[in-house]
Amino acid sequence: MSELTNKRLVKKLQPSLTLLFSSSVKKWLWPTVFILPFALWHFTSDVLTYVRYGAPVGQIWYVFSKLFGLYAVLLLWYLAVSTLLKNTTYANALPQWTFLHHRVLGSVTLLAVVIHIACFVIAVSLRKQTIAWSLLLPDFKDFYHTAITVGLFGFFIALIAMAAALMRRRFPMVWQTIHRAMVLVVFLGLVHGYLIGTETRYGLYEIFYCALILILLLAIVLRWRLQKEQR
Repeated sequence: MSELTNKRLVKKLQPSLTLLFSSSVKKWLWPTVFILPFALWHFTSDVLTYVRYGAPVGQIWYVFSKLFGLYAVLLLWYLAVSTLLKNTTYANALPQWTFLHHRVLGSVTLLAVVIHIACFVIAVSLRKQTIAWSLLLPDFKDFYHTAITVGLFGFFIALIAMAAALMRRRFPMVWQTIHRAMVLVVFLGLVHGYLIGTETRYGLYEIFYCALILILLLAIVLRWRLQKEQR
């Protein structure tokens, strides 16, 4: 077979392979988003044992805080990646990006974050027999509280970015600048999740967080290259 024939064959196969990859990703995207966090949580949280034989005070709230934290970080990651790739060829592998879709998913993500924080504060409050309001304030006194503060900063920045999005018609330039900080929120969320969880030092959790960080970095690079070409 000649070299020219090989090149023609590759050109014919490329659209088919791209279409197959895109359709496969679209098909498994949302099942993965909903199943993966639950699977990771189930493997490292023996909730049935707690229900059958009891658990330390507040422990149930801790494990549910972890579950909603996993959902929150994965949804945040998807929001950032889908937005970064929306004007690239890779956007074909994702559901069509629209403002309505982005808003609804952003609201669901914010709800997951709030439930994650609420469950954690309730757990600590029950464990210490006092309302743990101090967890909502920055604290760098040790590794544990620093890891919490990293996530707290991400939450505060997310609130500002989402508030800016609600006012985008009045302040379009301000909205675009501030809302881009959501990429920083995703990084802070990933770092927070990796630092705070004891399970993230090994196994599936490490693969999970490293993969999300790597794909996010690649999406940022692709977006930067696209903007550079447009200029």
